[in-house]
Amino acid sequence: MLEFTEPISGRGSAFSGPGAEMEAKKQEVPPQYPPIQSIRVQFTRCENEKGCIITSPNNEETMKVQDNSIIINCDGFYLISLKGYFSEELSLSLYYRKGRKPLFSLSKVTSVDSIGVAYLAFKDKVYFNVTTHSTSYKDIQVNGGELILIHQNPGGFCAY
Repeated sequence: MLEFTEPISGRGSAFSGPGAEMEAKKQEVPPQYPPIQSIRVQFTRCENEKGCIITSPNNEETMKVQDNSIIINCDGFYLISLKGYFSEELSLSLYYRKGRKPLFSLSKVTSVDSIGVAYLAFKDKVYFNVTTHSTSYKDIQVNGGELILIHQNPGGFCAY
């Protein structure tokens, strides 16, 4: 038999009986997925050994830059956007793992405006190389250099 009583523990339950104790123990359900993994980095200059130097202007990004690479913590498909204008003609390749073919390569360009989707996995590192034959890397000026990664299917394997 149910009895109507005052709310239990301020939770708004207006009954007592077998289910009342369980009602009082309910907790908030955590979000199903962590925040979407994404990052926007800028590059404004290039160096011999490191390629173009990438920096993240926003410390609140869910992904991080380490050793001039974007660290991948979650398996899945990523939207990748690369944009920039260069003062000299160069060749550019975007990599995700040492010893593997690049995600894409461009030869003898002064600008890039590319977008694509690639499957990346935990421990991959996204980075790019530039090569030039006509000038010193110090002489290469970059305008509007931007690399964006956005995870497209959260809920898979992630390690933080």
